[in-house]
Amino acid sequence: DDDSDEEDEDGILVETQIIDASTDKQITKIHDMSEKDLINLRRTIYLTIMSSASFEECAHKLSRMDIPPGKEMELINMIIECCSQERTFLRYYGLIGARFCLLHRRWSGAFHEAFIAQYSTIHRLETNKLRNVAKLFAHLLHT
Repeated sequence: DDDSDEEDEDGILVETQIIDASTDKQITKIHDMSEKDLINLRRTIYLTIMSSASFEECAHKLSRMDIPPGKEMELINMIIECCSQERTFLRYYGLIGARFCLLHRRWSGAFHEAFIAQYSTIHRLETNKLRNVAKLFAHLLHT
């Protein structure tokens, strides 16, 4: 049982034991391979977007969430996904995106990356989703 893989009810945990030669202590490192934190982050972002009464409330709640650096695309992708799922384009999503672009440069860079990714795969979207995503980015380019 020195080096073992354990499966937990929440996901897969990889356990590694390291023996420190200088102190003869065993150090156990556990790596969560199930990305449970990422799933919880996405769920929290989605629920915040859908439950907010106004774009200002939503942007304020999302900005206070302390999204770690490198996970900006999760927020951007959730905004795009929520926008694309609507029957018609709602300015609500454009205003949230514009607010984040004004908050910090990391968000505008993330929207830029998302635009490139969406543009390269836009032909895969249904007509309604394509229209909503295009209007979202048009709104962001306009503001």
